[in-house]
Amino acid sequence: MIRFEGAGKRHPDGTVAVEELDLDVPEGRITVLVGPSGCGKTTILRMVNRMVEPTAGRVLLDGQDVAGLKATTLRRGIGYVIQQAGLFPHRRVLDNVATVPHLLGWDRKRARARAAELLELVGLAPETAKRYPSQLSGGQQQRVGVARALAADPPVLLMDEPFSAVDPLVRAGLQEELLRLQSELNKTVLFVTHDIEEAVRLGDRVVVLREHGRIAQLADPHTLLTAPADERVAAFLGRDRGLRGLGLRPAADVALLPADGVHHGWRLEPDADGRPAAWVRGPERRDAPSFAPAVDSLRAALDAAVLSPAGLAVAVGADGRTTGLASRAAVLAALGAEGGGAPADAPQPDAPQPDGAGAGRGR
Repeated sequence: MIRFEGAGKRHPDGTVAVEELDLDVPEGRITVLVGPSGCGKTTILRMVNRMVEPTAGRVLLDGQDVAGLKATTLRRGIGYVIQQAGLFPHRRVLDNVATVPHLLGWDRKRARARAAELLELVGLAPETAKRYPSQLSGGQQQRVGVARALAADPPVLLMDEPFSAVDPLVRAGLQEELLRLQSELNKTVLFVTHDIEEAVRLGDRVVVLREHGRIAQLADPHTLLTAPADERVAAFLGRDRGLRGLGLRPAADVALLPADGVHHGWRLEPDADGRPAAWVRGPERRDAPSFAPAVDSLRAALDAAVLSPAGLAVAVGADGRTTGLASRAAVLAALGAEGGGAPADAPQPDAPQPDGAGAGRGR
């Protein structure tokens, strides 16, 4: 879908932003560009819609050199999402989203109907349409930005650190929303971030860049984390790159223990519907952190086990009822076992934490 052939950008003062980039961005996938500030990520992204004109090489979109396409026509066929949404402050949300359809000649009724449909798609309530951007939270504004980028159903979506200006909790929600949308829409997404955790969470492929847009490594997230190309890539990924891999593997294969009985002095108490209510030890009651093996990652399972006073995460089904218990050792065994499954002799629960430690919040 997108191809860079020896693409480069040299500024008039002689500064080289990007040098001889060769890169294919596959159709219907999320490709993430990640790297330190000043490595050329945004320059590469903006070459696609000609907001930056290459001074060397070519950028091809569906086999066509973008340099030969009219810039305004090109941009109307590409979704573009930036930090802080970039919404028009004087226009209501519905009209912000309908901007590109209007420019493409859609009539007002059709454009507004499409905008309303997209606001619902990105998880915004219908009444949001009548508000102005200043009346929305940062997370809501970013959702509007995504809706606007999708308004004309473009095959390509460019996203330049779109979630970096919101708090971590909202950011995680927006990331989940993007993955949900992508599972339905299958856009060709080129995503820029400086956050390696965001990169491995979102990307089908991750491109780690060095200065001048040079590719240090291009790989799927699992390969990137487990087999970095060299020491510099490993240093950029961080010392906790092994733990990041927990977020890439499903929790479905974690070996579970029965939920009855006493575990290191703690007993799991269910509510009337069979959902985990609390860990109980004598007069003490603590939260019972849980995870859903069918949908959660190993990271969620390990987090719940670490926060549990018994050192055991409570596994729950779609109905929220308890299906078993998972130890930290069983979670790590599922990560290390070939094919992702926990071995039959998965270690038993870890040693208990000291009294008072590990009390956590439920999920």
